[in-house]
Amino acid sequence: MKYLLLISIFLFTACTYKTTPVIVAFKKDNLAINDQGFLKENSFSKKIEVYNVGQLVFVMTINSKNICINEKCYDKKLFIKKLNPNYNYPYNLFDLIISKKPLPNIKVKKLKDGFIQKKGSILYIVTKNKVLFKDRSNHFLFLLKPVNKEK
Repeated sequence: MKYLLLISIFLFTACTYKTTPVIVAFKKDNLAINDQGFLKENSFSKKIEVYNVGQLVFVMTINSKNICINEKCYDKKLFIKKLNPNYNYPYNLFDLIISKKPLPNIKVKKLKDGFIQKKGSILYIVTKNKVLFKDRSNHFLFLLKPVNKEK
């Protein structure tokens, strides 16, 4: 009986999402999103849902192998290569950004409440209040900013 209880607790807690309200900006080619939504994380995946006037307009789901945009899934490595064929973004770029971790092979400059990384046209800033990845030469921007609950 106690094993059944332990298995049940594991199953229900392993699949639950930690949900954070965020402002999301994602700009690449003909896709431009800049609205409020939710960042949902569990031990298996990360999901960003963006809403406009109460309607779900953008969903990005990231797991160990795939990145799905509005239910169309791509191999993670191929998606990243397609995102920028001229520069080798790390295949786990979005995992690093969402987890607020530094990019590999780029010097980290510490800030009071985070860090900044620059390499060529790439700017990556992580602070307590935002995460910004911008590649000027590739015209790509990704921003996550927690919604300030204090008013």
